[in-house]
Amino acid sequence: MADNYNEVTPDTFAEKVLQASQLVVVNFSAQQSNACKIQEPEIEAISKEYQGRATFTKLDVTGQEDLTNQWKVEGIPTLIFFKSGHEIHRITGIVMRDKLRRQLEGVLLAE
Repeated sequence: MADNYNEVTPDTFAEKVLQASQLVVVNFSAQQSNACKIQEPEIEAISKEYQGRATFTKLDVTGQEDLTNQWKVEGIPTLIFFKSGHEIHRITGIVMRDKLRRQLEGVLLAE
C-alpha cells in the first residue's frame, strides 16, 4: 500500500480515523470481493495525489460486524469520509479515479 494509504483495525480506528485532524477516507472493503479489487488501485493512486490534504485508510470488513454496523456499511466497497470524528460524505460501490477526485475536491472545498 502507498504511504498515505494504510490499514486500520478496530483497535486503531478511533485513533487513526476519529481523532485525526485532517480529512480521512476509509475504504470499507473485503479481500475476496471482486468489486473491492477493482476499487483498490483507484484509491491507491488518489491517495498519492492527495497526500498532505487527506489520509486514506482501509478496513477489511471480514469479521468486523461491530464497526460495519456502527457505520451502517451495507455494501462493499464503501468509502466514508470523516472529519473531526464525524462522517461527512459516503460513496457505496465502485468509483473510478475521476469521480473520486471530484468528490474529494467537493469535500475539501466545503471544509
